Amino acid sequence: MPYRTTEKMAARKDARRKSFLKAATQLFGAHGYHDTTVPMIVAKAHSSTGSFYMYFRNKEDVFAAALEAMGERILKVVQDAHSTSSEPLSQIRAAVESLFLFLAANPHEARIMIVQSSGLSPRLEQVRRAILARHVDELQKTMHSHRHDFTRTNHGIAARCLVGAVFESLYDWLESPPSKRPPAASVARLVADFNVRALS
Repeated sequence: MPYRTTEKMAARKDARRKSFLKAATQLFGAHGYHDTTVPMIVAKAHSSTGSFYMYFRNKEDVFAAALEAMGERILKVVQDAHSTSSEPLSQIRAAVESLFLFLAANPHEARIMIVQSSGLSPRLEQVRRAILARHVDELQKTMHSHRHDFTRTNHGIAARCLVGAVFESLYDWLESPPSKRPPAASVARLVADFNVRALS
């Protein structure tokens, strides 16, 4: 009789994998890639080393999976923000502010994306670049579908500048001492204002 995976078993496996990803995200964000170990991830997830290796080949593998999961979450944030308006500049403003605020509210994930993943390995750099490229593509789609509003704008360059501004501003905000950080909402507004003025 062939082995069959039940819905309950699949749900348990998915929950276990997510617990490893959550633990890894918190540890990578707090300690960095090099100072985080598989035993630390296993302990934080309250699981076993054998179970970890059922889902991930090594530390790089779980880091890549954490990056990809984060990429999906922030893409949804941007898409949800776009759906709040049919006016292109309002869509872009909402997307910039929402993305900044989401990252500011999830500093471990933001650090993985902005600080920890840069230059670690060709594979991880490729994952990071793919996430950024998805955001650039989303912005280009918005500008292309409203090209009469952006006739003087090179869509590709504008989208890259805008995405870069969000991540660079967030990096500076994250690296500032918490006592000296301006409110995240005010920085998000300023970044959105600057980019909307540049596009209009």
